[in-house]
Amino acid sequence: MKRNLVMMPGLLTLLAPAMVAAQQAPLPIAAPKAQDAQVTVPVQAAAANINITPRRVIFDSSKRTEAVYVFNQGTTPVTVDVALVDNAMLPSGEIVPMSRLAERGAEGLGAKVRSAKPFVLAAPSRLILPPGQGKTVRVRATLADTATTAEYRTHLTVTTVPPADTGLTAEQAAAAEKGELVLRIQSVFGISIPLIVRGGTPDATGGIGAITPSATRDGPALAVTLQRKGTTSLYGNLELRTAKEVVGVARGIAVYPEADERQALVPLLRPLKRGEVITATYSADDGKKPVEITSGSYTAS
Repeated sequence: MKRNLVMMPGLLTLLAPAMVAAQQAPLPIAAPKAQDAQVTVPVQAAAANINITPRRVIFDSSKRTEAVYVFNQGTTPVTVDVALVDNAMLPSGEIVPMSRLAERGAEGLGAKVRSAKPFVLAAPSRLILPPGQGKTVRVRATLADTATTAEYRTHLTVTTVPPADTGLTAEQAAAAEKGELVLRIQSVFGISIPLIVRGGTPDATGGIGAITPSATRDGPALAVTLQRKGTTSLYGNLELRTAKEVVGVARGIAVYPEADERQALVPLLRPLKRGEVITATYSADDGKKPVEITSGSYTAS
C-alpha cells in the first residue's frame, strides 16, 4: 500500500523584534493496518535564519526616513517578501493580525487601532538574500495630524518565500516504497517590527497592576500587569529586584494604544523565598539613560 502526503507551506509569524526561531510539531500518524507494511516517514524540513534591525521605528516631526536592514544568518540563499501588516495587541501581550481578531474573540480591538499604512511607504517589496549577507529596506513616512497626540502604527513584516521546488513532484510521489508515507515539511517564517507615526507629543502614562506567580518552560516567573493611559504607546524594560539583587528582566515590552493593560511574563533567575519583597520597575528604553515609567511591589508567598 502506497501513501503519499504533501504538506503545503504554513505561515509561522512571530512579532518580536528579534530573530525568529520555530519548532515544527510532529503530525499524528494513524497506525498501519495489519496488511500494510511498516510505515516509515522520511521528513524533509527547511529552516530560515533571518534577522532584522532596528527593533522598532518611530517617525515624527524630526524623523521621516529609516533604513531597515534584513540579514540572512543562514547558509543558503533566502527570498523574502516585505509588506506592511496591521496588528493588534491582546491583553495577554500577544500580537495578532487584524484579520484574525474575530477568531480570538477580540473584534472590538480592531476599532482602536489607528493604521499607519496611509502614511508609510516601504521598498523594495522583495529581497533575495545570499547566505551571510543582508540588504536594506527603505522606509519613508509622511507626518500624521499634528493637531492631536494620536499615534498610528503598522508592522513592517518580512516573510520567507518557499523555494520553487516546495512539495513533491508526481515522479517523487510515485517513487515511494510500498507502505511508505512521504512527508515534506516546508515552514514559512515571518518577522516584524512596529512602525509608529506620531503627529504630536507622546502623552502615555503607565502603572503596574496585579503581580502573580507563574511559570515558563524554563522555570518560575512572575506575570506583571502593565497599565497604560493616554493616546500613545509605552515601550521599555521590566526589571524585578529584591533589596539586594536583580531576580528577573524582560526587555522590549510594549503597551500599545489599543491595550489599556497587558500582561508581561518575566522569568526569574532563581526561585523566590517566602516573604521576599520584589520591586517591579518598568523603565522607558530609548537608547539613552533609562527613565522610570512606573513601579510596583510583590511579596512572595
